[in-house]
Amino acid sequence: MDDTLPGTEPHRDPSQWGQLVESLDVASVFVVIGSWLGPRLRTSVAVEDIWQETLWCSWRDRDQHQWRGLSAWRAWLLSIAQNRVRDAGRTWSRAKRGGGLQTAPFSTMVASHESVSAMLPPGSTTPSRVAGTRERARAMERALEGVEPGLRAVVQLRLFEELPMREVAARLQLPLSTAKERLLRGVTSYRHRLRQILGGDDESTARP
Repeated sequence: MDDTLPGTEPHRDPSQWGQLVESLDVASVFVVIGSWLGPRLRTSVAVEDIWQETLWCSWRDRDQHQWRGLSAWRAWLLSIAQNRVRDAGRTWSRAKRGGGLQTAPFSTMVASHESVSAMLPPGSTTPSRVAGTRERARAMERALEGVEPGLRAVVQLRLFEELPMREVAARLQLPLSTAKERLLRGVTSYRHRLRQILGGDDESTARP
């Protein structure tokens, strides 16, 4: 990931916002959010809604983040997204207990005359862009699901969530050397399966 976008605080600059979001490889973010939602919650909450809410929260709270490059900004966004997923899970649990309640997407919680996109700088998101991202994310999810379970967790934590290898090893209670070996095997398998799904040699979809 390129951490050298121009400007000292690009996440606060409306003119750079669209470029910054695109630099994240949003499809990989969709994969992470989808894994956090899980199959049951995804029947009520869309990955796209969580992402839209995440973008809005990050723009609203942009002064709370000190720019340290794209990787750090992406990690901050993922922390926001994880909190939104937890909130959605709590709402879903209350709805399940209460029967009649429904988990509303974030877009229905803003003022009726506004959309989430309207509250963000121009170029942040468009329907066609979201559709393309969703399609690419599904291909990446299918490829990841095809990786051997013992390798899949390492690939997700390192490749998609971009955690340092020492943290990956600690989370999975593995020796660092074992985690690195599993990552190498897992990434090789993931990239092979992704190329099969896409019908071509698209190395750019799997970021080290």
